[in-house]
Amino acid sequence: MDTNFNLYLIRHGETYLNRYKKMQGWADSPLTEEGKAVAAETGKRLAAVPFDRVYTSDSGRTVETAELILQQNNHPDNLVINRRKAFRESFFGSFEGEYSEVVFRKIAKENNCANTKELFQNHNLEDVMNFFKKSDPFHHAENYKELWGRIEVGLNEIVSSSQSGNENILLVTHGVIIRNIISKFSNEFDKGMEIKNSSVSVLKYTSNMFEVVSFNQ
Repeated sequence: MDTNFNLYLIRHGETYLNRYKKMQGWADSPLTEEGKAVAAETGKRLAAVPFDRVYTSDSGRTVETAELILQQNNHPDNLVINRRKAFRESFFGSFEGEYSEVVFRKIAKENNCANTKELFQNHNLEDVMNFFKKSDPFHHAENYKELWGRIEVGLNEIVSSSQSGNENILLVTHGVIIRNIISKFSNEFDKGMEIKNSSVSVLKYTSNMFEVVSFNQ
């Protein structure tokens, strides 16, 4: 049997640290009330999609977002939410909780870039992830190899666990994770673009390959 499925890749709803524009990797703040409402709206947009499997990271913000989405679904099948560390947000080390603007300004300056936009224009995602680890005074932040290594474990589990063709799989995860997955399988999208909270990106898996169908909608 050929493995084929649609992967609905969704960023979690807005959290308080998102609202305050602070770095949030393994740190985990609750969804704001607006974040809950927008997640529910995404659920309504996907209400007609019969999901066969559901995955999230092991962070509370992705689990709650998945629950809000599934509450709106027209095919309530009491699906188990598979929580996986593989899909946890990138770890930002000692930058966790710092203002994002401060962190990116530091990383840009240390790598001879005027600002964040120039950083992403001049360097690929792998470079930027490696800069985080280099710039972190403790060097605890994840680099690209560490991050992609666990993402790949998670994606391989999703593929190998396929029981039937034409499945619809929901994966609620994080901005950096989504950006890296999309960039891995497509060169068409702006790698510096902000991934919107509760946005939907769709990938189709067929013939042992992922293809990006839509991004950040």
